[in-house]
Amino acid sequence: MRKALSSLTLAVALASGQAFADQATLAALQTAGVALTEAQTQAVAAAEGDALAEAIAGIVAANPEAAASIVAAAVAAAPAQAAAITAAAVSAAPAQAAAITAAAVSAAPAQAAAITSAAVSAAPAQAAAITDAAVSAAPAQAGAINAAANNAVGNTAVASAATSSGNTTASSSVPSSSGGGGGSASPN
Repeated sequence: MRKALSSLTLAVALASGQAFADQATLAALQTAGVALTEAQTQAVAAAEGDALAEAIAGIVAANPEAAASIVAAAVAAAPAQAAAITAAAVSAAPAQAAAITAAAVSAAPAQAAAITSAAVSAAPAQAAAITDAAVSAAPAQAGAINAAANNAVGNTAVASAATSSGNTTASSSVPSSSGGGGGSASPN
């Protein structure tokens, strides 16, 4: 009986780990003085996984001037979600991208590279400002931050080129030297 009760208690504790994390995020937001509506409070409290980032993005969109403090509190409470929270927040308030990134990196410096990559992917036009903000927040990780930003910019450029809908024609230049060239050989 004791084994069954212990197993049940352990299962409940493991299953409710995310709920405790979301309650911690809610408490962190409230402690930081973030004004939340009842709907926002319920969204954060009920959020699981990626839904937490979406809930934070909704709060940032409604209160962009407080984006940095919102993200700092959320990332400090849920560091495993730091990159997702940052990307969602930057998408919700791109004008605040550098401040959001600095706040997230300050709250979870061990995840500085992932945070920077997520922020640059969400707002590639602000890559330089995002990278500078991240390096300022975690100078010891400047190399990893710069590499992550460069990779994110490269991935974004490749994605943009792949989804671009323009007609492109490949052209090749044949040098004009004596002896011909530019022709194709016959298989005869």
